[in-house]
Amino acid sequence: MATSSRIRHPSSALSFGRLQGVWRSRGYGKILLIEGDEFVVFEETAISCLKRYAGSLDELGQWYENLVVSPGEQAFGVRRATGVTRIGFRRLKALPATVTDTQGRDRDDPVYNFEVFWHTFAEHYALFALKGVDWFQMYQRFRPRITADSDPEVLYATLAAMLRPLRDGHVRLHTPWGHYNAGALPALYKRLGKELEEAGEHRETTSYLGELRDWLREVIHQDYLGGEVRQGGNHLVEWGRLNGTIGYLNIRAMSGQSGKLGHPAHDLAATHAVMERALAELGNLPNLVVDIRGNGGGYDGVALCFASYLMGRKRLAFTKSARCGKGFTGQQAIYVCPVAGDTYGGNLFVLTSELTASAAEIFVLALLQHPRLTLIGDPTLGILSDTLERHLPNGWHLTLSNEVYRAFDGETYEDIGIPPHIRLSFLGRRGREMGWDPMLDRVLRLAGEGSR
Repeated sequence: MATSSRIRHPSSALSFGRLQGVWRSRGYGKILLIEGDEFVVFEETAISCLKRYAGSLDELGQWYENLVVSPGEQAFGVRRATGVTRIGFRRLKALPATVTDTQGRDRDDPVYNFEVFWHTFAEHYALFALKGVDWFQMYQRFRPRITADSDPEVLYATLAAMLRPLRDGHVRLHTPWGHYNAGALPALYKRLGKELEEAGEHRETTSYLGELRDWLREVIHQDYLGGEVRQGGNHLVEWGRLNGTIGYLNIRAMSGQSGKLGHPAHDLAATHAVMERALAELGNLPNLVVDIRGNGGGYDGVALCFASYLMGRKRLAFTKSARCGKGFTGQQAIYVCPVAGDTYGGNLFVLTSELTASAAEIFVLALLQHPRLTLIGDPTLGILSDTLERHLPNGWHLTLSNEVYRAFDGETYEDIGIPPHIRLSFLGRRGREMGWDPMLDRVLRLAGEGSR
């Protein structure tokens, strides 16, 4: 099948053109203005409504897909092109008064930026209860530090200090004065840092981890796959055979397969193409290893696309709901549906680590109802929510977790990660000293093929 036939078609400008007027999203804090053949998107809080994006309706149709309009045209729903989320909009009579108020403000006012920042999290962050953070207390503690004369560096340091207790890898703040990620380092980093300390080596843990990952990849390529490694999807997908009955598939990311940054439709097309190639070679084997130990995420839609080649029938992958006012939107059910044609029908062994994050965890959620699934490794990182992108009046950019994901059985794995069936440490010292991969060796034993 030609790659281009797999690209999803966006909603048309003509479809959006019938929706003239002002619309407010349910959750997600967006105001959408459609006038003529153009649109404007505002980011809304209770005290602000900041104009962020404008363009043609053709561009809007690239952002949103699968437009469904209510009979009275007082509401509509769309799916974001970068994921699987459906967002509902309802009609307003006019733009909120906060639009004019925001336009009249000094956008560099430190106090105003602090207030918009605080309201953004107060109204949209979904995990305060899970994190044990009282955001109102944070306001009382940090608000007195900011005055009209505060330097940008002081504002940045204050906002970063407020984010630190969230310990959330999807919470980030980007400014000219620094970039802050609120995520806590996985235990793997602490373990490797201790190794460096014991060896008296003064070097970055990140570079050490990178060297170890390169070493393991070489071991897998040469010692387990015998140098017979296929690649596709912009070198982000690798596959081969461990032996005559076990296939190996390494998915290194859930975006970028097309080589075009920020083009999810093309990534999906490339994912279909590479999975068709890989399963043409591995699909008849009774066992398949899927290695996502180094997969840090990407697009949920790409993750579900990979999973659709590994499931024999339609199953509930997960549900998700977003912060909305003082509560949440209704739970949206997301299913993994097998592709037309053959899907893999054998035993599935999925390897995970603490580096398995975000959309890679969505891939695992999508496979939890697989009847022959065995998860091996460490619990995943535990950052499943999509990131909601927001901006402050001064132009600073931030992201936050505004959704709650639940597995098919209602379990939530935010913060704790998805646990494996068989616990083995990623890049454990013993395996490195012996020069092997304990997880692949365990698969060999489970499949009755011995081990190294």
